[in-house]
Amino acid sequence: MPASMHRQPSWASADHNFNDDDELNSSASQQPLEQAEPDPDISREGPLLLSTRVEYSALPKGQTQAVFGLVTIQAPETAAKVATPDADEERRPMDVVCVLDVSGSMDSHNKIGDLKEAVRFIIDESQPQDRLSIVTFNSQAQRKLKLRRMDRQGKHEATVETMRLSASGGTSIAAGLDMGLAVLEKRRQRNKVSAVLLLTDGQDHSSSAHLKTLTQRAAKAGCGLYAFGFGVDHDADLLREISEQARTPYTFIENTATVKAAFAGVVGGLSSIVAQRVELTLDCQATLKDVNTPFAVTRQGENGATVTIPDVFAGERRDILVELSIPADLPGTSEDGSTVLLQASARYQDLRSSRGVLVQTSAVQMTVQRVDEVQPEMEPDVEVSDQRDRVQVTRTLEQAAQCSDAGQFEQAQQLIREQRSKVSKRQSVVAEALSLELEDAEDRMRSRSSWQVGAAEVKDAFQMHKMQRCTNTFASASSAVTKKSKAMYMNSTQAAWTSKSSRG
Repeated sequence: MPASMHRQPSWASADHNFNDDDELNSSASQQPLEQAEPDPDISREGPLLLSTRVEYSALPKGQTQAVFGLVTIQAPETAAKVATPDADEERRPMDVVCVLDVSGSMDSHNKIGDLKEAVRFIIDESQPQDRLSIVTFNSQAQRKLKLRRMDRQGKHEATVETMRLSASGGTSIAAGLDMGLAVLEKRRQRNKVSAVLLLTDGQDHSSSAHLKTLTQRAAKAGCGLYAFGFGVDHDADLLREISEQARTPYTFIENTATVKAAFAGVVGGLSSIVAQRVELTLDCQATLKDVNTPFAVTRQGENGATVTIPDVFAGERRDILVELSIPADLPGTSEDGSTVLLQASARYQDLRSSRGVLVQTSAVQMTVQRVDEVQPEMEPDVEVSDQRDRVQVTRTLEQAAQCSDAGQFEQAQQLIREQRSKVSKRQSVVAEALSLELEDAEDRMRSRSSWQVGAAEVKDAFQMHKMQRCTNTFASASSAVTKKSKAMYMNSTQAAWTSKSSRG
């Protein structure tokens, strides 16, 4: 094989000397990276609620049964006092790096102008303890602003650099991400909440091979990675792959004038984070056949697993759908006929206080009644059914999108119709929203021309449902139906931020 085939891109060998981040006010929550954080306090009281449900509350004795169960982690909206843009309260400080595409295509349709407005909104709404860095990329990357505190002088410098942005050249998303991540990796101190916001409108066929390394770096640096795609010509598959590996939503921006609201939705969500590094432990008495979640799962034999979730916003929930095989002679049945199927507990970092508090929850049980009836008469649990539908609709949308990418539109529509017929039989708010999502996707998969316009919207949708998180509530102008899905995943803080962004 020629040596050129092994040649690393020029950005991969760059030695970024970015240990020039602005100093933070000394605080127990803001630690130098080179120093180990002090041992956290350990508590059983925290902002997350843990609960379980089972598909059927009663099962016949003496029979092997397959059943679905649901383990839910939820952070109520009241889990933390979070500041909205219009409020004066302080909130958790953030380190945010904006990685911005300034390639030649950004010069069309006022994209660069809308991008400037979006970044200026983030600057204006930042608090003095927040820090912001700006990295731009075309065929190469440049750091335009170091990780700068957003005091009056910092905001002025950030605004000046933003207004100087201009578009030219090609597109190397990997070069931009590499530099943006280096800003956070090399910082001398850190705010506990940090994120990279990546925005691009272009195609980039050179970056895909580097995505795994880049997203692993983001996870190691403890930062979220949020990808935004402008217009129908951007590389939706590449950005969705980034989001898949980063375990964040992918945001399709159909109208560039709404990019400010999308940025606001993410930053509003980040400002409401109440827990990080959530480790959910499942200890099953029955056989754990499958764990349906997009988050990292570590299995412990046939009866256990640990699910790792990077963070949780106030008002969010994470639903882990488990499939269990219950043997006929499962031990542990009590006098009242109930049998414990699994125990769930969680361990996580509570971000509500200035000093890190490690929370270890008590275990909660998932139980079922074993009864003498051969076929107990009852309806399945509504919430378990809702989450089964969400998981299956997400898979169907993803499979149908793959068929459409391959030009197999009849097969794609057949998949959608079959799933929609199942979901439409149920009466629930979630089922209605999912049915509308499928109806919209079916319309976008009619032909090559409709798919060219609609592909990014569908891929945004299934990534949103998979992660149970989104960044905005604006409707697609090309949608044939009025969808309701986004409202399922936006919290009140995000809504407040996006509302203010539309007023400016």
